[in-house]
Amino acid sequence: MGGGTPDDGEISAGAPLLARALDRTGVTGLAPTARLPVDLGPLAWYALAVVAVELVGLQGYRLVTGQVLTFVQNPLWLLRPLVLLGAALATEQLYRRYDRALVRSNVESRVADPDRFDGLVPDRLTALLVALGVGFTVVNAAVVLTVPQLYAAGGATRVVRFLVVTPFGYVPVLASFLATYVAVEVVLPRRIAAADVPLDYLDPERLGGMRPVGELLKLAYYYLMVGLVAYAVATYGPYVLGGAFAYRALDAPGLAVNALFTAVWLLAVGVMAAGIYVLHQHMARQKRERLYELDRRARDHVDDPWDIRSFDALDPPPEYQRYRKRVELVTATKEYPATFTMWSQLVVGVVLPKALQLVLAAA
Repeated sequence: MGGGTPDDGEISAGAPLLARALDRTGVTGLAPTARLPVDLGPLAWYALAVVAVELVGLQGYRLVTGQVLTFVQNPLWLLRPLVLLGAALATEQLYRRYDRALVRSNVESRVADPDRFDGLVPDRLTALLVALGVGFTVVNAAVVLTVPQLYAAGGATRVVRFLVVTPFGYVPVLASFLATYVAVEVVLPRRIAAADVPLDYLDPERLGGMRPVGELLKLAYYYLMVGLVAYAVATYGPYVLGGAFAYRALDAPGLAVNALFTAVWLLAVGVMAAGIYVLHQHMARQKRERLYELDRRARDHVDDPWDIRSFDALDPPPEYQRYRKRVELVTATKEYPATFTMWSQLVVGVVLPKALQLVLAAA
């Protein structure tokens, strides 16, 4: 199982593939040791290094060579490094929240084989996304756009950004986040269903002890939603906003960009909906099977349950009273998402990115 989990007998999320690779190279030992307001892991430090190369190195070169700084021409360009750093921080936070969800849901004591929950993200998934991302960006820069055109459009800094910074800086971090998103939304619910994790019918929230898992699914989508919103603002903002934010050097986004955004949005929503559906169906099946089991046991104490005349409702046997209490515990347990607030939060998260993109595209 991927994820780089420690051999200490406890299940955990482990660490992202890129973070473990950086640890093995010893690069993470160069990170500052001072305490910071935010807990930064190897992935976040790598993202900061990429941002430093882009903002200090490449932009410094433009300044020295007398070129206009990119973020002066287009201030919304600064959303790019912010999204990169945000993706790294979100990935590390999802790993920590995975561990917390397993502990709060008491998964380890509820299944016979807890080892199947070791490692949040399969290494093959991350490696596949990184390979696809690097291959696409390098081919796009070298073959489709070509080096001469890149140089003519933005000089040496543009060539380095397209051929080095984007494929080997941005792609590994963004691929790590996307792999984590897929693992949280798809892999985790499938693990729960495959392990047949029983519901906790004494859960005071009446969610079978599955609320931490459901909240993790929702948090992962919220992080992706923020990325989509940032992409929409960075893509359409220069052509909608005036003043210092205006930028007309390139053609305004057309039908192809709109279609790509819609496809990514639909895919993100579909992945999230698939995970919630698997979790919801698992909880419903658990309740249904428990009710069938209780019904079979109750018939051992009632000869003719379909004949009310054979049953004294005013003085039911103790076994029947225990049966009714157990049934009430099961039926009172709700399948996630179970409340109006939960559904409202999900609906807002689903609609917001696309609504903002439509508004900006129509402006």
